[in-house]
Amino acid sequence: MASVNQAFFDKLTSVYHGQNPDWPWYVYAALVFQINDKMDLVGETWKAAHDRAQDQDKQFTVARKLREGLLKASVLVGFPLGINALTTLRQHIKKVAPHLEERLDQDKSLRSSLQRAEKDKRGKEFFTAVYAQHTDKVLHNMSVASGGDLSEFAINAVYGDLMAETSRLDMKETTLLEFLACYASAGSVGLQAKSHMYGSHNVGNKKAEIMAAVEICRLVEAQLGMVKERSEKEYQWLAMADRW
Repeated sequence: MASVNQAFFDKLTSVYHGQNPDWPWYVYAALVFQINDKMDLVGETWKAAHDRAQDQDKQFTVARKLREGLLKASVLVGFPLGINALTTLRQHIKKVAPHLEERLDQDKSLRSSLQRAEKDKRGKEFFTAVYAQHTDKVLHNMSVASGGDLSEFAINAVYGDLMAETSRLDMKETTLLEFLACYASAGSVGLQAKSHMYGSHNVGNKKAEIMAAVEICRLVEAQLGMVKERSEKEYQWLAMADRW
């Protein structure tokens, strides 16, 4: 396993220069580890954030927020990876802070009681907030590419069921997660990061958030000795974030 120590996590905590003192750097670091199948480092990321939290309530919030981020990322980067990341997280919490795990185990599903109409409504609202004037075109392209099912799945399940639940990971945090999931995956998936960068900006993320997420990705990949396919020409759109 690549060496990741507290000095490295200190570096990750320092990349954000925005206005949110509770910006969840650990959600984005864990996402990059999740994408690259470094599950033990997902757990180590939680431990680093846990140790930096100032009291038990903040530690509880950190654990919940990270768990929600891994859950939302599962549909973006692979469901088996999501299962493994969430299982690893629970194992680490149970070992280090069993009292916290007992409290987390009392949580009930945030989504099990949702009715179809409610999922469709909030899913379309969230999707529209992200894609703005491009919403109809994106949904049409999804539909014709899949016999009508991909657009239905996106609105009802991906957005209505999963992403639009914002009590633990809000809309800004969620859309930044979507952007980074695409960017960190690189290759052909990485090219979808462009639309998600604009989408995350549509709901309030600015240069500070977007570039901090990118820097976390860069630092993690460098630490792991990974080289991803991101040509400067194909990713020149990233410079737009400097204007925000």
